[in-house]
Amino acid sequence: MTASSQTPDSGRIRVLPQHDTPMEQAFVDKDGDVWVPNGHTPSGELLLACPQPLNPEDCGEGESYAWTLRLVEAGFGPLTAVSA
Repeated sequence: MTASSQTPDSGRIRVLPQHDTPMEQAFVDKDGDVWVPNGHTPSGELLLACPQPLNPEDCGEGESYAWTLRLVEAGFGPLTAVSA
């Protein structure tokens, strides 16, 4: 049996939990709105914002609600990951 290397150059694919998604990742919801990373919660979960919703009535005033990836997926999913 051959031992396998655990170094980053070993050719292994690194799988990240969704809350560790790289910040350059964006998501498109079922209505076509684009959600972009907007920081992290104190526990490290990814926060998202939808800066330009397709429906003008969805635009609010003031600071954005702290939408976690989990809440966006539950309310507006399924989400499709795209490059930001």
